[in-house]
This record gives sequence, C-alpha cells and structure tokens, in this order.
Amino acid sequence: MKKLFLKLPTALLSIALLMMATEAKSENILSTTIVGKGQPMILIHGMSCSADVWDDVTAHYKKDYEIHLITLKGFGNKENVESEHFLKEVKNELIDYVKSNKLKNTILMGHSMGGFLSLWAAAEAPTLFSKIIAVDGIPYFPAVQMPGITPEMAQNMANQMNTNMKNVSEEAFAQQQKMIVAGMIANEDKRQKVVEMGVNSNRTVTTQAYGEMYTTDIRSEMEKVKAPVLVLGAWAAYEQYGSTKETVENNYKAQCKDIDNVKIAVADEAYHFIFYDEPKWFFNQVDSFLASK
Repeated sequence: MKKLFLKLPTALLSIALLMMATEAKSENILSTTIVGKGQPMILIHGMSCSADVWDDVTAHYKKDYEIHLITLKGFGNKENVESEHFLKEVKNELIDYVKSNKLKNTILMGHSMGGFLSLWAAAEAPTLFSKIIAVDGIPYFPAVQMPGITPEMAQNMANQMNTNMKNVSEEAFAQQQKMIVAGMIANEDKRQKVVEMGVNSNRTVTTQAYGEMYTTDIRSEMEKVKAPVLVLGAWAAYEQYGSTKETVENNYKAQCKDIDNVKIAVADEAYHFIFYDEPKWFFNQVDSFLASK
C-alpha cells in the first residue's frame, strides 16, 4: 500500500485518501444534520423514529442553539447495520462525535432510547457534556413495569420479540405500529408521522436495539454522571395497568438516585411522547433547566 501511494501524483493521492475517509465514514451508525447557531445541543431520537420527530423542538430552540440532529441507520430508514452490540456502538459514536468535532459546553437531549443513550454517554464521559435531558428515558426501562426484573430474566423476552418480528408480515407489522404508537401518543394528530417512521425503519436493526434495551441495565453506572440531569417522565399511558403518577415517579427517582445533580418531573397527562402531548409543560421544564446554573 505504501509503495502504491508513493507512485501516485499528489492530486491523485489526495483523492484516494478522501475516498478512503468517505468509505470509512459511511460505516458509522450516526448521521447528523446541523441547524441554527449558538451553544451545541444534540438531539437523539427514540425507538423506530428519525430526527424528524424533533421538528417542534428544533423550531423552538434553533434561534438560540446549534442543533445537531442525530439519525441512526435503520431508524426511519431501511439501512442495515451489523453490530454485536448496537446500542454500545451508538453510545461510543456519540461520544466520538462530540470529541472529533471539538464541541464545547454541549447539551445532550434524548427521547426514550435516546434518553437512555444520553445517560449512558454522560456516565462514560463525565466531563464531555454540560447538561443532560432524558425525555422519558431511564437507566433500565423494563423495571418501570416489572420491578425486580434483571437483564438475565429479560433475555427470553428479547429472544421471543426477535422471533416474532422476523415472522410477522409487512401488513401485520404496520398494524402493530399503529397500535403501539396509539399507546405512546395521546395527541392523535401526531401519531401518523411516527407510525410512518416505524414502518420505514429496518425491522432487523430496531428489533436488535429493542432487545438490547431489555438486557442492558446501566443503573450502576449513574454514580459516574457529573453533569446536571433533567429526567422528564410520563405515567398516563400506564394507568390502565394499575400504575399511578406517584409509583412511576418513585421508580424514576430510584433509578436515578446515584446521579449527584438530577431533577425529575413527571407530566400529568402526556403519554411517552411528552413533547407532542404536553408541549407547553415540556418546554417550560426544559427552558427552566437550560437557564439554571
């Protein structure tokens, strides 16, 4: 390889190196769109969504912040990713993205799976982010509805989920998405957009990520988080299963108890997509947190 490069003219060598860099970059899981100017704010979406889920949030903050909209391969698109541990690779790429772009005083906001990844990245790189906002994202999701569950216990559930997703037809999958989204968004006007994101996602990739959410517990890592954290929770969708606002809030507090500087607030009526169901409350909470020292 070195001998070949020595024989190339300078211009051709530059082109060859550029092509190699482009090829390497195309293997990354993250892609990013930047909107606005100001302090960096990274937004990372949740399960089976794309960066488009943040349209309202981007419109609200782009005048004062440089918004970095993250989209993952396989989410809202059909791209495939082969990874032994998808979520861990996303977390590592997220950290590398901030470092390689030399972003300073960076705010990291994630929804659902993105909130989980935000907390994980903050634990892995305690000095890299200035503030963390987890929108209904917590260190271990299954424990909200199944207290006492462990990743080992959840493995069979993840395996069954993977089998079911492989066997379901496209039509049945689309119907499943409608049912799932109806249980996550109370605002009917916002549902179809998210349904389409899910249908347009790569089922293999999202199923792997979903399974890893069941089998990755980062509660023991939370003591490493040094940045101020805002966790916004939702309980209303769980009411039919016997949950109350108090039980959900206590669960979130228990999961985040080892974070030195954390504020937890639970919405009154919103389902999982809090910024769609209670936007005024959501922006009041986030604006206040961003303005705090």
